[in-house]
Amino acid sequence: MPLRVGCRADDADKHEFDINFLLYHKGKLYSAGDDGKIMVWASDLKKIAEVQSNPCSVYCLAANEDTLFSCSNEGTIKSFELGTLKEKEELVRDTQMEFWRLSYSNGCLYSGDSEGNVKVWKDGQFYGSLNVAEAIKDMVVYKHLIFTVKDLDLIISDVKLDGEKLQFGTKNSFMGRAPVTIVGDKYFSFISREGMDILLHENNSDSHFKLVTKVQGAHEKIINALAGAKWQEKNLIFSGGWDKQLKRWNVEADEMKPDSSCDLEIVINAIAIGDQGEVYVGGGDGHLVRVEVE
Repeated sequence: MPLRVGCRADDADKHEFDINFLLYHKGKLYSAGDDGKIMVWASDLKKIAEVQSNPCSVYCLAANEDTLFSCSNEGTIKSFELGTLKEKEELVRDTQMEFWRLSYSNGCLYSGDSEGNVKVWKDGQFYGSLNVAEAIKDMVVYKHLIFTVKDLDLIISDVKLDGEKLQFGTKNSFMGRAPVTIVGDKYFSFISREGMDILLHENNSDSHFKLVTKVQGAHEKIINALAGAKWQEKNLIFSGGWDKQLKRWNVEADEMKPDSSCDLEIVINAIAIGDQGEVYVGGGDGHLVRVEVE
């Protein structure tokens, strides 16, 4: 099924510099950029609101039922009202590090930073931390597992959220680099150290998270973004990077099969999956695109 560009954000509305992260949440799209701004968009990429969150880069966003969280390279984690982007509070300020990744899961907020720390806040209070010995460029949380990676190794950590203190342990590690994504309930995917191959593994500790397949030369240049999705019982992966190609892969019978691609004419930095079969892509110079399946 071919991919096509459905619409683009107006040049007058877009970020001034690169988009670093996209989050689709409750029917709206949230973007974070190197201009220090957070923006919220309708599904047709009409801008609803924006806030100057930081004087420099905003790296990542996460959300729960009523709050949007952001992190930046000035060592802050902040919270905002969903939709309006009115700032609620500054949760953390640590000028000795940069916070690169956030995730909200299991009623907890997780952060990953430039020092390799994963910190956890439970019920609004700091709960504990672990260190994975490598700066965290990407991070996903799936149930009790945390997947962290920069450009050397993907680390899978097991955390327990009951009790007075955070308990954790390392489950496995694999050579690879960011990005990383969860694909349905069965798989996770990340990139080889070379940056152009896509690795697919079982999301199963009983199999020791075994490698399922590797697509060599999935892209001609470095891959910057991966997004897993499950549509109509099909496991899918969308990938993009410096070659400006958005690619869709079907995952079935433990194989990754190329489905379709689309030249977006922008360096792809971030991908978010909508709830109507659409894909949102953010990239260089603040460009934002909605891609649809014909």
